[in-house]
Amino acid sequence: MEIIFRSLLASCVIISSFSWGQTNFNTYIPIVSKGVIPADFTKETFQKVKEELREGRNELNRSQEKVFLKGTNYAIDELLHSGLVVYGDPISEYVSSIAAILLKDDKKTLEKLRFYALKSNVANAFSTDQGILFVTTGLIMQLSSEAELAFVLAHEIAHYQLGHVVETFDWKTKNSTFGDQIEHLSQYVQEHELEADNAGLNLYYNAGYSEKAVSSTFDVLMYSYLPFEERPFSSSYFNTPVMYVPETMFPTKTYPITAIEDYDDENSSHPNIKRRKSALDPEILKRTNWQHTFFKLGEERFASIRSIARFEAVRLHILDVEYAEALYAIYILEKDYPESIYLHRMKSHAWLNFMMYKNGNISNKTVKKENELEGESAKLHAFLKKLSKDGVNTLALRTIYDSHKKFPNDEELKALQSKLLEHLVQKGKFSTGTYSLKSFDEAAKEALSAKKDTIRNTSSTGSGSKYERIKKSKLGELPGSFDSTRFYLYGIRDILSDSSFLNKYNTQLDIKAALKKEADVLDEMTRKERKAYDKRQLRNVETLSSNELIVVEPSVISYKRGSIDYVKSEKLERIFSESIESAAELTGIKSYSIDSRTLTEKGTAGYNERSILMTLLNQLSIEEDIEVFPLDFQQLQDIKRDYGTTNVMFSLVEHSYSSGLTFQGIFSSIFVYPVLLVYVPVSLLTGNHTEITALFLDLDSGTIQRGVHYYFKDTPKKWQLGAHMFDIFTKLKHNDGKGE
Repeated sequence: MEIIFRSLLASCVIISSFSWGQTNFNTYIPIVSKGVIPADFTKETFQKVKEELREGRNELNRSQEKVFLKGTNYAIDELLHSGLVVYGDPISEYVSSIAAILLKDDKKTLEKLRFYALKSNVANAFSTDQGILFVTTGLIMQLSSEAELAFVLAHEIAHYQLGHVVETFDWKTKNSTFGDQIEHLSQYVQEHELEADNAGLNLYYNAGYSEKAVSSTFDVLMYSYLPFEERPFSSSYFNTPVMYVPETMFPTKTYPITAIEDYDDENSSHPNIKRRKSALDPEILKRTNWQHTFFKLGEERFASIRSIARFEAVRLHILDVEYAEALYAIYILEKDYPESIYLHRMKSHAWLNFMMYKNGNISNKTVKKENELEGESAKLHAFLKKLSKDGVNTLALRTIYDSHKKFPNDEELKALQSKLLEHLVQKGKFSTGTYSLKSFDEAAKEALSAKKDTIRNTSSTGSGSKYERIKKSKLGELPGSFDSTRFYLYGIRDILSDSSFLNKYNTQLDIKAALKKEADVLDEMTRKERKAYDKRQLRNVETLSSNELIVVEPSVISYKRGSIDYVKSEKLERIFSESIESAAELTGIKSYSIDSRTLTEKGTAGYNERSILMTLLNQLSIEEDIEVFPLDFQQLQDIKRDYGTTNVMFSLVEHSYSSGLTFQGIFSSIFVYPVLLVYVPVSLLTGNHTEITALFLDLDSGTIQRGVHYYFKDTPKKWQLGAHMFDIFTKLKHNDGKGE
């Protein structure tokens, strides 16, 4: 039987190395989950805890085991349902294939493990006691070979085999104030890390990989905080036949990389790199007959998987409001993929959002501080930080205009350009009259010529004092003076002669004028007239655009003695979801639920839709005053088309109990003021506090259209939740624009 298993395994590895599909990076689409949805994503967490309690763990007593299983399972499931985890995708499948090579002699362990890709730019991998192994796209994008990934996986598999998650929990409960919370799933004591390195080395060696990749893997981990490649940023990058950015706009200083192997690891969960290398060096020498293999699944497949991770990095940088990092990653990727429409879209997103943050005076959140700059990307960070608002506005316009011109039929780039113009005209100080129809060179030559003439004239006449003549000779004092830091004024002359662009620009000016006129009319209204006007406007906002609604999985948090009661929260979430469906049906609204209850039925398609919508909500919630453009534009269009509506609802229920009773209060009510005995039961009954929040989003505009908030002093029973949702839906129901 063992021989048959090994033969099948070898066959699978060979087949997978030939059957994987090449990715077209010119038309790249972000990775999503594929295939049959695993039980990890559909089974309720409290059921998982029950099942695992029945299995038992010899290392922990019953009390510890309950705390451990609740802590780990709810933390893991929170991650699984975050929208950041994917399964059945090229990266997850690639990781699984390497794991099969590492565990070729241990089929039982291989059968227990599940491998999922985690969308994060942090280079990390970690295993759980439940047998789930997560690998971040941030780790994949930094690697140089398949062998490096194999060593990381071997290390994490060793953690699982050695039971380090349970051992660490037991150690912390006995040796620290860890209490009943598990802070980090991937944190172990340092001794466990060294044990996993050594045990992982055995798996790695037996799989036939090169000993040279062990040391380089540690180098990857040490420098993983830097971009995935270190390439000098060219000061001519933004230059086109029309736009010219002077080299003086970029810093001349260098920003050294400060990472060292022998860092202070006293307060770290991991030993420093030097200690780990030193511990493994003699173990590597003990083993002879290394096979020196870096790629068992093929170098081409590795390069493709790594490129996928790097393309994902761009999107994640934008979601994390790291626009300088996103633009540097795009700069690197464009060298190999200059025709990628995806990179043009992402570059347009980054510039549009950076422009909004700049005009909102909060752009420092999107670029690194001077003391944080290291390596080659520092040049771009410093340049973006130095740019004025007008400079950012112009380069954003230049970038998005050029991308749209290159791909004129792309709906996303078209929408991005419209959003750009709307922001520039409605919220910025953009005016076409500010810009010159001359080129940078022409303007510079004219200014230089004028300067020479002025100096000549002032010298020949001898008029004025020495100081007056010096002042007049300054370039900035001259009529039509030229300032190279305002290079952007000469960078859009072709755009200014584009009739299509000008028509869109003039349309935005008309809208701005109409809004100004409306504001003037409002200023002249009486208090009574303004109240009636506001009521009509609110009614319009309250009304849904159709009687259909996509309901994204609600969040429910129930607190018990100041901490989250995860089991009660999960059960209340199901009750609330059912209440929403019932209330929608009673009000004649057709609702489409995308939540944990429907994942078994909807499967992977539903999981992907929920992930996209949750990402949109997270993007909108980062900065209240910034109307960011939805990053997953294409996927949102698919959702809108599939469901036939643009209405989306997100909701949250928070419940807490606080009786407000103290020992002194109870004592005085009973023994001092007998007439107030009623105080005790009334306080107990009113100690419950429940809040319901619902947000309604329009997919067309990508903005929150309406927010509703309810508060009541009671436990969140099904009929109460349903009654409040019925009230909300009654107000929101479409009624031919007339409201209720």
